[in-house]
Amino acid sequence: MTRTTLQRIFVFIATISLLAMATAGIARGAKLPANESDEAAKAQAIKNDDEFNKAVKTKDRAALEHLLADDLSWIARGDRLDKAQVIADVLSENLHFKAFAHDNVVVKIFDNTAIMTGHSTSVLEYKGKLFNAPRLFTSVYMNLNGQWQLVAHQVSEIDPGKK
Repeated sequence: MTRTTLQRIFVFIATISLLAMATAGIARGAKLPANESDEAAKAQAIKNDDEFNKAVKTKDRAALEHLLADDLSWIARGDRLDKAQVIADVLSENLHFKAFAHDNVVVKIFDNTAIMTGHSTSVLEYKGKLFNAPRLFTSVYMNLNGQWQLVAHQVSEIDPGKK
């Protein structure tokens, strides 16, 4: 090889290396815009959760039927319930919210699934027993046949002595 050919190869390799380093640096520092479909899914999950909470307060059977998946798994206050049992509890006064407050809600999207977690300081009465300790909750919504529905919900009480 001639000296000119070696110089061209060196310049080519150096240029490619610099471009690779610059691209890596930009990628590390750049903030990519959120996936618009993920943002729409988050908004829909939050909307459905709000509609569910409203349906519980107003005892709206039609809304509950629409918002809850047929294969719902509901775990809270020592019970594991299915869709029919949750609806029956709401309509029969077994589940009655005296105050409702959620905070630190986070929604993460995984394809057609939205996982919502948060902190609840709601006060409720369930089967005659008052529940007013703070709790953590997880609600899982899935887009089933074009409709976002609650497929799983779990509540865990926070140990009051734990900080």
